[in-house]
Amino acid sequence: MNRSPACADLGAYVLGGLDGPETDGFEEHLLGCEQCLSEIGSFQSVRDLLLPLVGQPLEPAVAGESRTPVAGPPGDDLLHELLRDVARERHRATWRTVAALTAAAALLVALPFVALWSGSGRPVAGGPATSMPSPAAMLMMTGEQHTATDAVTGVTGAVGLEDKAWGTHVALQLSGVDGPLVCSLVAVSKSGEREPVTNWSVPSPGYGVAGHPDPLVVHGGTSLTRPQLDHFEVRTADGRRLVSVPV
Repeated sequence: MNRSPACADLGAYVLGGLDGPETDGFEEHLLGCEQCLSEIGSFQSVRDLLLPLVGQPLEPAVAGESRTPVAGPPGDDLLHELLRDVARERHRATWRTVAALTAAAALLVALPFVALWSGSGRPVAGGPATSMPSPAAMLMMTGEQHTATDAVTGVTGAVGLEDKAWGTHVALQLSGVDGPLVCSLVAVSKSGEREPVTNWSVPSPGYGVAGHPDPLVVHGGTSLTRPQLDHFEVRTADGRRLVSVPV
């Protein structure tokens, strides 16, 4: 369904970011727009979360202020409540509205991470409970993913790929590897060209093994572009291949 350009003002309207004429114009639009009426409750919930964050509770109406309520659909108590709230919020200083909108942007950015955290029930890659996912862990969750397990070594490797102007950003998740070892991740092109991506040490007992179940998650980069890539290899310092991951 095509939306009216006026629908874009819904968030600013609920947060009190429109001036008087803009508010009057949007309220006329609101009464005839089923989409905005159906979404306004969600915006109110975000607003109620933001006001405590910026330390600006709703203020009472200025003495002597009188405003005729806009007639809404019969029984639309939520709409009337919002109209009264917005009328009060108009008298807050402009910097308060800007602070609320800034907090809204921060909240919307943070919500996917909160949802991810709640869904997993544990920190990514064994990090502390108060930490955000590392760049390597984020790439493993959002990048193009490929996984393989070596039938001989039992090592499982997964790569996450992200196209970059300079080549390819690569993340690796490795499990089933015993330590101590020194390892490296190598990108191999379709023409046989090889480039190191990153290297690391594996302490005892290892990663993704009994006694240490969390996998290793690291990241690096290669100048090879995504169309050029054929596979990735995890190799030990003495040249032994632990796992190969086709892409």
